[in-house]
Amino acid sequence: MRTLSFALVVIMLAVASCAVDQEKNAAESPANQEESVEAGAPILVPPKPLDDAWSRWLVGQWDCSAESDIPGFKRWVKGTGQMTVELGLGGQFLLTKMEGKMTHLSEEYIEYLRQTLHAPEADIQRLQNMTFANLELRSIDPQTGRISAYLFDSWRCMAQGIGARKGNTEVIEWKWSLAGAGTSVRTTVRVNDNKIAVTERYTLSDGSIMEDRALMMRKRSVPAGSGDLALLTPR
Repeated sequence: MRTLSFALVVIMLAVASCAVDQEKNAAESPANQEESVEAGAPILVPPKPLDDAWSRWLVGQWDCSAESDIPGFKRWVKGTGQMTVELGLGGQFLLTKMEGKMTHLSEEYIEYLRQTLHAPEADIQRLQNMTFANLELRSIDPQTGRISAYLFDSWRCMAQGIGARKGNTEVIEWKWSLAGAGTSVRTTVRVNDNKIAVTERYTLSDGSIMEDRALMMRKRSVPAGSGDLALLTPR
């Protein structure tokens, strides 16, 4: 019973820490002020679940194809993957899980690994067969309307993001930590109901720039060599 009581206290404290200030709400509504039992008491009611058009549209399963540029190496790597998006935690957060693998490592980059970095063939092979995953949680700040997000990936990197949407475009600025470093800006464009185009530019800790580009199709595969990806590549 002692353990149960402690758990209930923890739960109540957690709920209270996220509650809206009763005094502020009472000032905005005289009727609520009359019904208030005690000024400053928290309202133990969560915000309404996310119900914006963007979140509803994004929910589902997507097949992805991506490529990346790093200084000196255009399209040094390509990959494919799957993205699953759902509303979780009582509908308060959009949960996005991405899983993928590398499908192509450019010959120029392989030669760079061999000749300049003297990488063993076994390490190059592991890189060519590498898999990756990430988990992203995002919501909308009920006070400001801005997007607030956190991302965790299989390289033990963490990122905190702040962003906004305008029309069919979403822009999130990320700050990376733990095993990661630097910042990035991700631009997501809703091309149509079943197609997403994403560009993310990373400013690494040494000041260099890496750019990832991806296309996502709802419930349909996108060939790794899709010509559409070339359209997203700066000329």
